[in-house]
Amino acid sequence: MMRTQPPTNAHALSGSIVLAAALAGCAAPPPADPTPPVLDLPASTQPMPRIAADWWTAFGDAPLTALVEEALADNRDLVRAAARIDQSRAALKLAGAERLPRIDAGVSARRERFSENSAVPINSSPIGSDIRAEVGVSYELDLWSRLARTEDAAREELLATTFARDTLRTALAVQVVKSYAALQALDAQLVLFERTVAAQRDSLALQRKRFDNGDIGELDIRQLEAELIGNQAQLPKIERARGEAERALALLLGRSPRALIDGAVRRDAKPAEVPAAALPPAGLPSDLLERRPDIRSAAASMAAAGARVDAARAAYFPSISLTANLGQDSAELSSLTHGGSLIWSVVASLTQPIWDGGRIDARNDFARARRREVEVDYRDTVATAFKETSDALGARSETEQTLRNAVEREAALAQAARLTRLRFDGGEESRIELIRAERADLAAQSEVVEARRALAAAQADLFRALGGGWQPAPTAIADAASSTPSH
Repeated sequence: MMRTQPPTNAHALSGSIVLAAALAGCAAPPPADPTPPVLDLPASTQPMPRIAADWWTAFGDAPLTALVEEALADNRDLVRAAARIDQSRAALKLAGAERLPRIDAGVSARRERFSENSAVPINSSPIGSDIRAEVGVSYELDLWSRLARTEDAAREELLATTFARDTLRTALAVQVVKSYAALQALDAQLVLFERTVAAQRDSLALQRKRFDNGDIGELDIRQLEAELIGNQAQLPKIERARGEAERALALLLGRSPRALIDGAVRRDAKPAEVPAAALPPAGLPSDLLERRPDIRSAAASMAAAGARVDAARAAYFPSISLTANLGQDSAELSSLTHGGSLIWSVVASLTQPIWDGGRIDARNDFARARRREVEVDYRDTVATAFKETSDALGARSETEQTLRNAVEREAALAQAARLTRLRFDGGEESRIELIRAERADLAAQSEVVEARRALAAAQADLFRALGGGWQPAPTAIADAASSTPSH
């Protein structure tokens, strides 16, 4: 005779899951939209060739190259960025581990006395022992992809922190180049004024002899003394500015307090200048969104926020856990391994939130608000990138022209000063006109020094705006993949 089997626990569990999911689905908000936001981008030119990763070597300045490499190795902001990457890598590892079963082993021994006057009578001794050894396995079924989306978010956050580190590396190299060029400019200004002061001292000594002989009047001497004093006053100002700039660069390099104060920053004698052929062509690159690590970092943060939204949404649905325990339990240690001491249990549990005071709604609201925030950050990063690139292209062009004009102007004023001196020696010009001509020539030479510094800074900013030689994604993705546990 056939006997009808009662409904199994599995069937009952399946029915419960369907019912709970149906109820939760009515309350759950929609999932995050995975579609990237539509951007209103400007017209772009043809793709540009990739810039060398060590783009600063294009300046042809060996001390500068050494300083950039020192900063990339020792700068403390980069050390902090590396620590943040390690934190994100650990978070990804933890998120991946949450998707795997958990196995625990435990041993316990207990001895206790029971009340002889309790409601449950004790037939034997009121003092007893219990010794237990067991292995437990627990596992959460990820039916709604909460754990998977949490791991996806952690992976994107690792990419975001890695790209942020790359952005910092590029910005650091640019700042070293600009600080180095500024320090060189101050060196050149100091040499220029020292040479001018030395020449004026010699001239004043000679003119004093002429004054003693009655060949010139006191007015000429006083004019020369005033001009000399004015230029001498510039020397301590330049020396102070140079010291501050050198210490600021040493701090950027990550040097110790002792090295920062006592050490020197090695540098070339003239301001760094990038050869024209080393610079990319003018125009906005069509692949700017792929060239810059800050944009890739913002995009990864946006993807991570979307995954967090989906993970928070999964909390509306039932959670299912499986737990199994296997072990031995005995009142005596000697009988712990006997077959009769075997214990085991298998438990499947389903939990469906009904009312939690708004906790799940609040977490979802937070995740969705965060997603909206990082999308605005992404749009702002893209807009800033195109602005910086356009500004850098314009600045490079303007500073090149400014340097050409400054060099031509200095040559003209140097010739004018030479001719004025000849006319002064011939008695055709006054000393005040000679002083004015020499002062204009000195100012023009100072302008050339400043124009060279500005061009080096503009060229460094252009390298950064165009991606700074950064090669996108493979290293970061490989790091993320190597940190993910296998399932």
